[in-house]
Amino acid sequence: MIKNILKAFAILFVSTTVCQQALAQYPQRPIKILVGFAAGGPTDSSARALAEGMTKVLGQQVVIENRPGANAQIAAVELIRSPADGYTLMLASNGTLALGGARYAKLPYDVERDFTPIGSVAGYPHILVVPIQSPANNLESLIRLAKAAPQGLTVAVTGHANELTVAWLKKDANIELTSVAYKGASPIVNDLVAARVDMALLAPNVAMPMLDLKRIKAIAVTGAHPFADLPGVPTMMASGLANFEIDIWNGLVAPAGTSTSIIEKLNDALRQTLKQPEFQKTLAISGQHAISDTPAEFKRKYDKEAAHWKKIATDAKLPLL
Repeated sequence: MIKNILKAFAILFVSTTVCQQALAQYPQRPIKILVGFAAGGPTDSSARALAEGMTKVLGQQVVIENRPGANAQIAAVELIRSPADGYTLMLASNGTLALGGARYAKLPYDVERDFTPIGSVAGYPHILVVPIQSPANNLESLIRLAKAAPQGLTVAVTGHANELTVAWLKKDANIELTSVAYKGASPIVNDLVAARVDMALLAPNVAMPMLDLKRIKAIAVTGAHPFADLPGVPTMMASGLANFEIDIWNGLVAPAGTSTSIIEKLNDALRQTLKQPEFQKTLAISGQHAISDTPAEFKRKYDKEAAHWKKIATDAKLPLL
């Protein structure tokens, strides 16, 4: 009996020691970061810059695997089915971590139960734009136009972030807007240039080429601070909507159950990468900026946003999908 107990303790000691050694030596093989969008967009470009930077810091290859489809739900499901060993991560957007619960009656994952936060990576504001022919030159005059129009103005919408931001704008500005759904940014730009739609909220990499050509006008940016490439264009808050601030962002998450020591090592590598000039330069090309925080700060951010967007969706009576 005593022999068996001693043997069990010996096995437990050896296995614990081996586990501790493995954690101390992590990573020992390539790390995979899942991206829920196709190659070429802002999330993918930040992911590839991130992988390159973290490879340098960790001394182990970090690779990107695109799993587009179903608003990144395919990538999320693959992540939560992966071992919690630090070798499969996901670059998740606020669409996955904060917006999904406001738009879907049922998701194939639970943010609280299934993910372990590592840290924020990058973000960018939306730019509120109008056709160059529009008489509106600032948010005040745009709101005045919307209130004067019998049925309000039309606004181009693509994706849930756009949809919820428009609902928030309607509420805070007390205006009527008719949403026109689009499948992507290119047709929105075409219709803005042709003045077939009155306004839109666009990512910087989409809006800037047309703004530079003076084919559309910028009214305001949704971020907390003015956008460096648009001097003189105010934020929504500075334009009169005191609490109206939103960035589209992404961050790293791991499967639930990933050890604290691995999460801490990944957060440290992430924050070192965010400081690299090459990484910041790559982000700037598509109008993004680095966001550095701790796992706890990251979680507080997406929990707070999730509650906010649920309230916006409920107040707007948006039906769950």
